[in-house]
Amino acid sequence: MPCLQKEREFKVFLIDNTNTFIYMNTNGYFSFSRLGLVMKRDLMENWKTNLYRLLGPYAGFLLVMWFSSMNMTNFSEFSDIVSVAFFSVLFFGGSFTASYVLETMNTQQKRTSYLMLPATSFEKFLARFLYVTIGFVVLSTVALLLAEVTRFLLLPLFDLPETFKQSTLPRVWQTIMNVRTFDFNGSGVMESVVGWLFLIWIHSFFLLGGCRWYNHAFWKTLGLMLLVNLLGIFILVNLVESMNESVMEEILLWCETHFSWVTITGILSFFIVVLVLLILLNWWLSYRCFTRSQVIKPKFRLL
Repeated sequence: MPCLQKEREFKVFLIDNTNTFIYMNTNGYFSFSRLGLVMKRDLMENWKTNLYRLLGPYAGFLLVMWFSSMNMTNFSEFSDIVSVAFFSVLFFGGSFTASYVLETMNTQQKRTSYLMLPATSFEKFLARFLYVTIGFVVLSTVALLLAEVTRFLLLPLFDLPETFKQSTLPRVWQTIMNVRTFDFNGSGVMESVVGWLFLIWIHSFFLLGGCRWYNHAFWKTLGLMLLVNLLGIFILVNLVESMNESVMEEILLWCETHFSWVTITGILSFFIVVLVLLILLNWWLSYRCFTRSQVIKPKFRLL
């Protein structure tokens, strides 16, 4: 199949299934206008899917707010539950959506149509990347705002304390900004950065799985992640069990002697650099898989 995005001429670009056409230049340079047109096409052709992805979190947030307000009178605890619900949607829903980054190419007909779009491979990949990252965050935030507005409208129907008449959004924002995987006695800023980078790395891993597998990408990626984790735990446990107490004490003493200069800030900085490199690696591999997509996908292929 010829590489259409490298042809330096004008092509007809179909926006939807109607008779709406526009002309766009298909030169090999990056174009924001072409990127916008590709994203517009995806939004218009998949409007039902986008609507479901908005209504799903909205209904979930509304149910959480409703059941929580019926069973508690403490607004602080109520806000914490809403914050956990929003974070869960961002993490689990974001990972699920990332694994379906190529849902517009999961059949041969869709793959043919998408690969023949007069836009560069980077523009097509970036359009899908923005959809499953920033797009999903925007949809989840809008769903939370709609649920919050609905809660205020239904508030007179419930006999709740006056404290429930305030918004939960400041508490949600505070919870999101304090996500941590490490909790040291520090300012907490770097710990939060490490926490968010770790979550973004998981998201990038599901994005890579979505670019590698067209069908059931979420479950395949989740299974691979669990398998790698179980294998790592198995190796670590057996390694620790194979050492006696004297060997462990010598290793700990050696670490304390040679790494006493290492500070908490240095450790966190090291984790930040490693996580950023791993995230960039997953994004690069995702792009490589995307650019090697073919109409008829071979059973085995190299990156």
